[in-house]
Amino acid sequence: MLSAWTFEKRCAEWLKTQLVDWGVGQEVANGVNLLVMLGILILAILVVDFLTRRWMLSFLTKLAANSETMVDDVLVEKRVFRQLAHVVPAILAKASLGIVFADFPGFINPVKHVVDVYIVVAIVLFVQSVLRALKVILSETEYFRDKPIGAYTQLVNIINWIMGVLFVISVVSDQPLWSLFTAFGALSAIIILTFKDTILGFVASIQISGTDILRINDWITMEKYGADGNVIEINITTVKVRNFDKTITTIPTYAFTADSFKNWRGMEEGEGRRIKRAVHIKISSVRFVDQAMFERFKRVQLIHDAIVAKQAEIDAYNAQKGADKSMEANGRQMTNLGIFRMYMNAYIENHPMINPNLVRMIRQLQATDKGIPMEIYCFTTDREWATYEGIQADIFDHIFAVAGLFGLDIFESPTGRDFASLRQA
Repeated sequence: MLSAWTFEKRCAEWLKTQLVDWGVGQEVANGVNLLVMLGILILAILVVDFLTRRWMLSFLTKLAANSETMVDDVLVEKRVFRQLAHVVPAILAKASLGIVFADFPGFINPVKHVVDVYIVVAIVLFVQSVLRALKVILSETEYFRDKPIGAYTQLVNIINWIMGVLFVISVVSDQPLWSLFTAFGALSAIIILTFKDTILGFVASIQISGTDILRINDWITMEKYGADGNVIEINITTVKVRNFDKTITTIPTYAFTADSFKNWRGMEEGEGRRIKRAVHIKISSVRFVDQAMFERFKRVQLIHDAIVAKQAEIDAYNAQKGADKSMEANGRQMTNLGIFRMYMNAYIENHPMINPNLVRMIRQLQATDKGIPMEIYCFTTDREWATYEGIQADIFDHIFAVAGLFGLDIFESPTGRDFASLRQA
């Protein structure tokens, strides 16, 4: 390579001699000589850059295609090797400055600064490409799949660019790097104010990762920001949530440590999904069970044994207490609501899609102006949303239909048609 530069230098000297012989002034000849050397240097850099990229990228692309690991494929896709290839001709150019500009020593330092700046920028872009590739590679691993990798790569990339800017300033101003750090520290207040959201987001990212309160693909609900969907990205400044209507909600990262939100991960990873819904019974339809009703209810196979045993217990108690059964208020007596509650409990206990290992019960809640709430509290075995909704709907379809068989009315607010019927009556 040095012999090639010597040859080019001799050619430039010959051109300079010819220009002087042709009557061109010495200064003009020196200028032409300098331009020729600069042109040769730029052309050499472009050629070396092209050959380096073509040879390196071609070789590495074939190597990545033939390997079984996905790491090298990601490095090629994220242009890591392409950015690294740009550094080679710059280093070559810097090493050749003393030869190319031997006759023009005043130009060596300025051109050296330009080349140094180019090298710094190339290295910064190379590190940025490595961080992009690292984000993809770690996101595909089992351990880091649900971790906020993007937040950490963004932080390192910010530091990467800050260091790059400081190195460029150091090169251009010929000032040592440590003195720039001193000035950088003096501007810390302005920096903190400018990058407030970034700093808060970074701290929040560490807290989120350390406490494991949020992961990629978690289903979250955050009413303050109108978010109800799955987390698709966590970075330093924002968390992106794809809502179930396919819209995207962007939430500041630090909001997840400052505000409250609901994470449905516990339900999705648990043994079941909760059903907690009530059906309202009209109070006026509740009555004691007479013999005819008792005989009819005994025909319900699901509760036959239970009501027979219950009636025997009640009869034994009333006989012991000497209750006068000519009056219904005396002693103990079953009600159609109690038998209906018994039926609902037996129904969910025998339902194949209700998890028997978790809580199953029928709760009678405080009566309101809308009747008596009979709440079903249980957990489905299937946690998938559509299946869960189908199971819940099937259960209440059955409850609504069967309530009338127990002489109970489901409460509903009167409509215009109800008022019209009253007027006609």
